[in-house]
Amino acid sequence: MSTAAHHKSSVVKLGTWGGHGGSAQDITVAPQRLESITFRHGMVVDSVAFSYRDKDKQLHAAGPWGGTGGLHEDMITLDASEYVTEVAGAVGPFGDVPHVIAWLKIVTNRATYGPFGHGEGTPFNIPVLNNGSIVGMFGRAGGYLDAVGFYILPF
Repeated sequence: MSTAAHHKSSVVKLGTWGGHGGSAQDITVAPQRLESITFRHGMVVDSVAFSYRDKDKQLHAAGPWGGTGGLHEDMITLDASEYVTEVAGAVGPFGDVPHVIAWLKIVTNRATYGPFGHGEGTPFNIPVLNNGSIVGMFGRAGGYLDAVGFYILPF
């Protein structure tokens, strides 16, 4: 194995948090850098969409995963030196759905965004240690964002 291959970090999938509703959602090209995230939300997270760059710096778009409800739509655009260091959220019931993403908060090396949604539920927190970053998402979605997991790029 070449020296370059030893230093090449590959992404790790972590999660999911949430329920089993909706259908599985994932990306097909491994992410290396998260560029933007868009949330539709009201009481809970209705949908998520995001853009990311792969190892060749090609831009990819994913989503929206979830429904078209929610009174608000918010987009986070990361600048060139900004990266996601932590995600916090909660999983709870909404209407007749037992487990959806009640809210999500995105923390970068520069700022905290959210929370998006304000439902009640069991909290979770995913800090990325040692200068790693969250570079993408996967999950389950139907009328809402039912479950979410994250692609982590170790430092």
